[in-house]
Amino acid sequence: MIQQSSVARPNGVVTGFSTILTVVAAIAVTTGLLLLSHSDDGAVLPYVALLSLGSLTVFIGIWRSTALTARMVFGVALILHVVAIFGFAAFEDDYFRFIWDGWRLIISGSPYGIAPADFFGKSLPDNGLALTLDGVNNPHLPTIYGPTLQFIFSLAYLFAGTDPAGLRIFFAVINLILVFLLLRWTSPEKAALYAWCPLVLAETIIHIHPDGIMAMLLLAGILLAKHYPLLAGLFFGLAAGAKIVALALWPLLLRMGWRAVASAIATLALIYGIFLVQGQGAGFDSTGVFAADWYYNPMGFALLDVLLPSSIARLSAALIGIGIIMVLHARTRSLEVAPIAMIFGAILLFAPAVNAWYLLWILPFATKSRMVWPFAAAVALPLSYLTGLNLENPALRDFEVHWMAWAAQIIILLAAVCWDYRRFQREKKASDSAEVLCTPIARAQVAVIIPAMNEENSIGEVVRDIGSQNWSEPPCIIVADNGSTDRTVEQALAAGAIIVREPKRGYGAACLAGISAAPPATNIFLFMDGDGADVPEEGPPLIKPLTDGAADLVIGSRALGQKQTGAMTFPQQFGNWLATQLVWLIWGTRMTDLGPFRAIRADVLDRLNMADRDFGWTVEMQVKAVQQNMRITERPANYRRRVGISKISGTVRGVLLAGNKILYVIGREAFFR
Repeated sequence: MIQQSSVARPNGVVTGFSTILTVVAAIAVTTGLLLLSHSDDGAVLPYVALLSLGSLTVFIGIWRSTALTARMVFGVALILHVVAIFGFAAFEDDYFRFIWDGWRLIISGSPYGIAPADFFGKSLPDNGLALTLDGVNNPHLPTIYGPTLQFIFSLAYLFAGTDPAGLRIFFAVINLILVFLLLRWTSPEKAALYAWCPLVLAETIIHIHPDGIMAMLLLAGILLAKHYPLLAGLFFGLAAGAKIVALALWPLLLRMGWRAVASAIATLALIYGIFLVQGQGAGFDSTGVFAADWYYNPMGFALLDVLLPSSIARLSAALIGIGIIMVLHARTRSLEVAPIAMIFGAILLFAPAVNAWYLLWILPFATKSRMVWPFAAAVALPLSYLTGLNLENPALRDFEVHWMAWAAQIIILLAAVCWDYRRFQREKKASDSAEVLCTPIARAQVAVIIPAMNEENSIGEVVRDIGSQNWSEPPCIIVADNGSTDRTVEQALAAGAIIVREPKRGYGAACLAGISAAPPATNIFLFMDGDGADVPEEGPPLIKPLTDGAADLVIGSRALGQKQTGAMTFPQQFGNWLATQLVWLIWGTRMTDLGPFRAIRADVLDRLNMADRDFGWTVEMQVKAVQQNMRITERPANYRRRVGISKISGTVRGVLLAGNKILYVIGREAFFR
């Protein structure tokens, strides 16, 4: 006992000392930023250096800390926020627009539709408003800021008039609410990565940027989603009313239910409708100008802009970004692990304009992960302040980032992404090597399920061929009759099959009926069609990976086997290719076929909770197996021309119905689960 105590105590002392140093560093950096913000504009270099290195120092100090408590994190965050309130936005002037918008909303009922430049030369109520008007950037454009922010701007104006301290206090309070929510959502150590980050404090309070408001509303919605979907939708609607980019997370509403979706839509329509009914718009015209023309500190977009004409580059960037976002949403296993930081990161990667304060969208949600790149971005993006205007460098345009600063950002971010990728690969390799086999099935009790409808010319031979194979134990052969009007049942009975009737049409319905009729001792299910296309001799080899404990689900792949000429139509082959490519794109698992010939362990099938009753049966099984991390393998399966006419591929209607259902099931499993 004495030896254990003597070892643990120094570790605790070191951890506690490291935490104290981190707290001191965070306070010192914030104080330094406060002092430098009040100095001359020529202090941009030391200011940026302190902001970048301070963010790095705090990140390193917290990253492996285990000694923080929620009370400590919030208490230190409160101190840092109070210190930051006394800063000055030396290198930013957006807050003039916020004050102006707040005043305009109060006196006229809407800040939209009229550019600040229209007030030049006109009498204003006080000198503070005149100075505010002089400071507004892009005064020829009406405001672009959403209605949620406008309400906050007006409250800040009522509280403090034209003094930016009102905005600082409001933004600081909202950010502290976000810190409080983070402490409910993740560990204190992870929450501190955001709460104590110098970049967060600088952009939210010193530079007076409202982007953290959107993050706070989104996180509130996520925390409320499970028990209060209506409120969750309300917060998601308000978030989109703060920053339209919040719409990138709206697919998450599908996982919360229709009430959350309806609430979000109604909220957004209401807060925009308040202004739209006045006939002066709601800022969309100025937003369009920003999207079409603004270019500042781009990342991935810079390459597209070099390769393509500007308008095409912007459209391409938007389409690529949307595609990546949808794939990320589709790969989301649950709301709790949604890759929100990655979604917003994809937006910034292809955005024509990337400002440092946009990280306020990402950093709160990055605390839930172990990714380094978002916090490396907090070190890199302050370098974007090194522009021609801030450097007073006539060789650079006002909003042109110095090439060395831009290159340094790219290098830092690439290094962080590589670090994250290498860590991911190491963890994946360790996980794969640690994978253990299931308990082998010593005595295979196989139930062969054959859905059939009007297969009298083939079903008897199929049943006899199955029974004649070299099985370790005789299989139970179940023909699930799906409403046949010919002699299918008689032929199957004569060949020795068990008959279960499912009069309600549907491939999945027949399979479910067959499963329900299987003997209780069944531990493997083998599915195949009754039209003679599948090869019964391949049944025993197909189940071998299951009996060996090497797989949970085995697909007999027609793409890997030999197909008789005419066995598969072009629509079938294209549909298989498209569906399997979507599965790979969304869930990262490569497959080559959705064919009916497959074998699965009974315990695994039970966990999948199969529900589809028609054409989506096979893809539902494979997608659910992927989602539950089942081990799936494929074996080459030969495929013969079927006997008779297919109910699916033999008609245009069947092809369309099957294709639509398969795509629907993929979409349902991707976005609604």
